[in-house]
Amino acid sequence: MGAKDFTMKAELRPIVDIIMPVYNNLKFTQAALNSLYRYTETELFRVIVVDNGSQDETTDFLKNFKVSHGNMELIISDENLGWCKGLNVGFRQLHPKSEYVLWANNDILFEQDWLPKMLKHFRAGIGAVGPTSNYVSGRQCVIYNHNHYEEEAPVLIGFFLMFRREVIDLVGDIDERFGLGGGEEYDYLLRMKKLLGLRCVIARDVYIHHFGSKTLKEVCTNGTDESYNDYCFKMDQVLYEKWGKEEIDKWLAYHFPEILIGIVHPEYLHWRFWLSEKALRKPPGVELCNVVRPALVYEARNDIVKRAKEIKVKKLLMIDADMIFPTDALFRLMDIQVPIAAGYFFSREKPHFPCAMRFAQKDGKPLFDSKGNKLLETCFFPNTGVQEVDGVGAAFTLYDMRVFEEISEPWFYPGAYGEDIDLCVKARDKGMRIKVDTDLIIKHIGYSKEIGSEDFEQGKSIGNEK
Repeated sequence: MGAKDFTMKAELRPIVDIIMPVYNNLKFTQAALNSLYRYTETELFRVIVVDNGSQDETTDFLKNFKVSHGNMELIISDENLGWCKGLNVGFRQLHPKSEYVLWANNDILFEQDWLPKMLKHFRAGIGAVGPTSNYVSGRQCVIYNHNHYEEEAPVLIGFFLMFRREVIDLVGDIDERFGLGGGEEYDYLLRMKKLLGLRCVIARDVYIHHFGSKTLKEVCTNGTDESYNDYCFKMDQVLYEKWGKEEIDKWLAYHFPEILIGIVHPEYLHWRFWLSEKALRKPPGVELCNVVRPALVYEARNDIVKRAKEIKVKKLLMIDADMIFPTDALFRLMDIQVPIAAGYFFSREKPHFPCAMRFAQKDGKPLFDSKGNKLLETCFFPNTGVQEVDGVGAAFTLYDMRVFEEISEPWFYPGAYGEDIDLCVKARDKGMRIKVDTDLIIKHIGYSKEIGSEDFEQGKSIGNEK
């Protein structure tokens, strides 16, 4: 079922039913509902608010709010049913012809055009969509956003989780063993996947501000972090008992890719590099490894690879200590998703050619030097997007660790082209793809200035014959 034309107002039934259980925390509920009605056409939604026995002024506010908002349903409970049972109560009030169902916390703020943006992600095979946010675990965190539209993910977080209506109809109620909430969305999405074969995506063009577990921490923990952690641990055990710890751990292992940042440097770090490295945004699970460069730089690179293999990381970011780079550079390379991905940097010595190469060709045939090595040459320009290449330097380059599993040691060793380009040639021989983001300018700290795209010179060939 595809998304409808959202501009049509003649349709009397809502596109989406929004279920919002609430308990106390009046100011958050007020802010959530006000932002919902400010940024959403009323013809497109119904909001079903389940008041779980609030003890503050929430109930009176909701009764008054409903008087002037005809597309709001209000269910008032004498007791706190909890998040899961509250959602199930909301399921009973769904419009018979609504097409989508949204679970929403009351400690959120909706953004302009959130609904049409979310709906456009429900292409064939997608059963659930979640937004990005400031307060959310895993890949939905806004720090992973880098101008891309969406990303498939094994799971989504339940603070703001939107389903096709048929998912709710076929999967059924939320498992109330998860009580106040925590782990129920993993369980529900796994049931959806097993039963219907549908997938999840993160809508990276949608941002929902989340104040963060305000009700849960208050209700289940008496405000102490220790009891909150104990509660989360108990919910983990429910999930493990239902599905098995091995399956759940494997399913959720995608959350934080482990990365080693290996820095090759002389006995000192340039202050401009030091400032750049400190400002570099990093996902959780990153470790740094500084290696003082010996006389042979490839030895330092191999030492870093050995360290990466020892701690069993998934990716290795190699950085030379005479580079400066944008704060989002690592995330931009992660988004490229090939075995070798690099920024766009230039040689320090003149001519300042890009340290990224393609095999030279003439009339569609590769060119060779006198020793039988393919000639490499620079043949593309800065600010032309992500380009596929045959070789790239290691000055700011992200390697998937399978590169070093499929290539034998020593991984970096100078042959016809230099240790870093030679590694790439070996990788290409094994069918691995290499890409360079020519919009991601990594500047080389030169003798008198920083070498960047403004110093670009074209036409450099690399091989045994210079």
